[in-house]
Amino acid sequence: MSGPRIVALGDSITLGVGDGVQRAWGEVGWAAHTAHALGAASFLNLAANGVRAREMLESQVPRARAASPDVVLLTVGGNDVLRGDFSPRDVEDALGAAVDALAAPGRRILTVSLDRIGLFELAPRRVAEAMARRIGEANAAIARAVAGTDVEVIDGATLLASLGRRAWHIDRIHPSPQGHRALAGAAAARLAADWARVAPVPEPPQPPGRAAVAAWLAVNGVPWALKRSRDLIPQVTMVVARELREERRAPRSLP
Repeated sequence: MSGPRIVALGDSITLGVGDGVQRAWGEVGWAAHTAHALGAASFLNLAANGVRAREMLESQVPRARAASPDVVLLTVGGNDVLRGDFSPRDVEDALGAAVDALAAPGRRILTVSLDRIGLFELAPRRVAEAMARRIGEANAAIARAVAGTDVEVIDGATLLASLGRRAWHIDRIHPSPQGHRALAGAAAARLAADWARVAPVPEPPQPPGRAAVAAWLAVNGVPWALKRSRDLIPQVTMVVARELREERRAPRSLP
């Protein structure tokens, strides 16, 4: 029996960013490792950097349907959280429409809920709390979008938390090679009832040295921070400032 036809779609996590410092994205990452473990008859990765839920629905879902997959793997919502105009309703509506379009008899659809973004754990407490709330709102939107469907949700936060600091890539936004492999193992286990594992998830590469880390930060990390400084950071700062004003105006209870 041949393995399943697998299509992956969504954002940079599905694309494989974080799985080492290599740039062979689409051939690495949790979705690719899942396809390898299940001996996929075909594997098509449609994911792309920076994709939001609505963009996935419009640009990737039609191509995914045309491929007639047995298994669909996806991650979405993280880029919505990292934008100033974040809307949980937009995530819910777009993912719900994507699930409706992709659903088919016998087809398995797996997605991953979001973990708290490690980068913002290094930020001031108020900023970290604001971003954590956004993650919670996005996960609630994902849960509502798939409620009443056969879509299976891997609990990304719990799974990656079990790895501690090893879960994070250099940027502390994407899963590390260990994180990607943990997600792949969970996905393969979920699919085992229909598709037996025929190969192990490959071992992670050696952690990057200091030179590789420095090069990555210079080429990728600094440009990302500068871009977000014009969008996300001012918006989050406004949220925190509004919360502080509301706290000052709130009547204090008597002891």
